[in-house]
Amino acid sequence: MSRTVRLTTCNNSYEAHILQGALQAEGIASVLHNENMTNLFGGLISGFSGVDVFVYEDELERAREVMEQGTADQPLSTTDQPFPATD
Repeated sequence: MSRTVRLTTCNNSYEAHILQGALQAEGIASVLHNENMTNLFGGLISGFSGVDVFVYEDELERAREVMEQGTADQPLSTTDQPFPATD
């Protein structure tokens, strides 16, 4: 497997788990980062909230497709722009 890259940042753990479930249904492994801190501090500390969703780099494009599919009126994407892969 390749290294992990950030797919997106969700507003809260609920949204992150919905996205993670959709990815898992498509056979895409993912991991959540900052979930506990977001649950504890939420919007109390500016710039500290949000749950990052990471996937393996070689599955990033498929994961973006899953995220964009969502439903007709509500895509699974929780940010306006996906984060680019980091080096």
